[in-house]
Amino acid sequence: MSYKAVFSKTDIQTNILEQIRIAFESITNVAATLHGQRKIYQGAFGRRTSLFPSQKCGGSIPLESRLELAHAINLEQNPNIINYRSQALKILLTDELTCFPDFLVQTKKGNYEVHEVKPSVASLSTDDLNRFTILSDLLHSIDITFKLIDQTNLPNESEIPQLLYWYQRGHRFNWNNFEINYALDQLTLKEFNNSAQVYKALESMGLKQELADYLFFHQRIKISPVKQEISEAH
Repeated sequence: MSYKAVFSKTDIQTNILEQIRIAFESITNVAATLHGQRKIYQGAFGRRTSLFPSQKCGGSIPLESRLELAHAINLEQNPNIINYRSQALKILLTDELTCFPDFLVQTKKGNYEVHEVKPSVASLSTDDLNRFTILSDLLHSIDITFKLIDQTNLPNESEIPQLLYWYQRGHRFNWNNFEINYALDQLTLKEFNNSAQVYKALESMGLKQELADYLFFHQRIKISPVKQEISEAH
């Protein structure tokens, strides 16, 4: 397979870099949403679309599957990721093939990554594997890492509601480093039997319960054994 004749490989590389610049300079629309090159219509028939209100991105990220939602949660948790967008790039691969990768990611080191999320990497068709090989080689030529993400490395369906609950409660307030570090220093255990233990401990220090949810979401403290315990706010 060859690159489209009317565009040189250099043209395509330059275009990708320009799209990245535009994607991360983009601002939210009136609905506080950050749309990509391919717009994801919420409520589309047969798709489990959603909007994830990202603190890192400063707006809601449109997603077209629960798998993408799980990956957005992972990106939000990852301290090495500072920004990301969905469907942000339109990349010409061959004469007859254009792709819209799932995620464009910016790391703390200033590098860029492109992520494609699939239920099972092992079950990909030969055509898909060839397509991703072409994409990976093209991105590698401009120092961009391409990653295929398998659902086995993502939160599962039973974990997503709990993580969203912690995320929503834990980001009601802007926590400063003093509050976070003070809480972690005082919480001598890093694993607890249930969230109520942590809520009570933080309240005894004069801190809000929601700080515990923030620490749970960002995996600074854990509940052991791990269990789902979505509950009403105390």
